[in-house]
Amino acid sequence: MSIEDDNNLIENMLLHANPNPERTGCPSDEELNAMAMLRVGADDPRFIHVSECSECFAELRALQKANNIGAAAMRTTPWAWWAAAAVVFVIGGSAWYFLPARSVPAPPLLAKSNVSLPSTILDLRPFAVSRSEEVSKGPVSLVVDRRLQKVVLLLPVASAEGLYALKLLDVNLSPLISSNAPATLLNGVTSIPAELDFTTVAQGRYTLAIKRDPEDWRYFPLEVH
Repeated sequence: MSIEDDNNLIENMLLHANPNPERTGCPSDEELNAMAMLRVGADDPRFIHVSECSECFAELRALQKANNIGAAAMRTTPWAWWAAAAVVFVIGGSAWYFLPARSVPAPPLLAKSNVSLPSTILDLRPFAVSRSEEVSKGPVSLVVDRRLQKVVLLLPVASAEGLYALKLLDVNLSPLISSNAPATLLNGVTSIPAELDFTTVAQGRYTLAIKRDPEDWRYFPLEVH
């Protein structure tokens, strides 16, 4: 994966993983503009807030893009908030980082928590799309830790936006975890953020099933460690 791909994954994560609709503790418009233009020091604590607030991050990136300031410049200058914004992202279970994420009230069937949660990206794009009960063919299984966490699913190319049903299936294809979450398209990538509790299942191999009506179910191999 290229540096540009890594940047896009991280940006996509920060735009979805930490919603703050009440705008609690957000910098002013003037402060965000100064941060976007890199007129404040890299160690400014407000960068930490931006890394933990999807709304502020979206505004900051919009300002930077309007002024032709790219993600590469952000990585090399305000390193403090990029370090704070490191994510767990899994592609074939091979790359791991960590990000504390703001807890938000979850809809029914999603786990609820009063503490900040780790976040995991599961990239489904390398897997062949399967619309039967045969698991998608890909390099290796996707991997998650056995814990309560925020999961961002990066859907296969050309996946549509809308409400998706999510299920974790055992070897008999019986559902152990069920949820519903909306998918959004950003920078050519359709993603689903969801808060899921994997402490309710044992370690082992499972199948992740996703579905958007009126489409068929799609199946992906998933290991819980």
